[in-house]
Amino acid sequence: MGDQPSGQAQTPPNEVRGFTRSEAIQALATHVFGGLPPSGGKFTMDTDQLNDAIKQWNDLLIELRQDATKGAPMASVSAAGTPLDQAGQAFVEAANASGVAYLKANKAQQDFITEYINKLVAVRDGHVEADHDGAVQLKKA
Repeated sequence: MGDQPSGQAQTPPNEVRGFTRSEAIQALATHVFGGLPPSGGKFTMDTDQLNDAIKQWNDLLIELRQDATKGAPMASVSAAGTPLDQAGQAFVEAANASGVAYLKANKAQQDFITEYINKLVAVRDGHVEADHDGAVQLKKA
């Protein structure tokens, strides 16, 4: 757009170097992700893939819990000497505030992952139940 000499037509905003915006997005998605997601924003996973995803999220949750245990002392820093001068007290307060913020962020991550695992389990269990119901219906037919 701005790289053309004055007096020449500017590239329309919906085109990028000979591509429409849609074509540019599709080309980028193909380059980065191997293609656009299926239309409707849906994706499919079989039961084994869901079990693998659940395991990976559970492993991450275990790591976060371990990190929280190891990080707990960061929220209870104390100084070696007493009484503390003003600078020492400010350091202790800042260190403890940082530790509390770390633990709070860790807890938020754990909560998110726990909720996501619950959703994955519900989807997996729904697939299993639907497969079972389908098999029962086939036997009846």
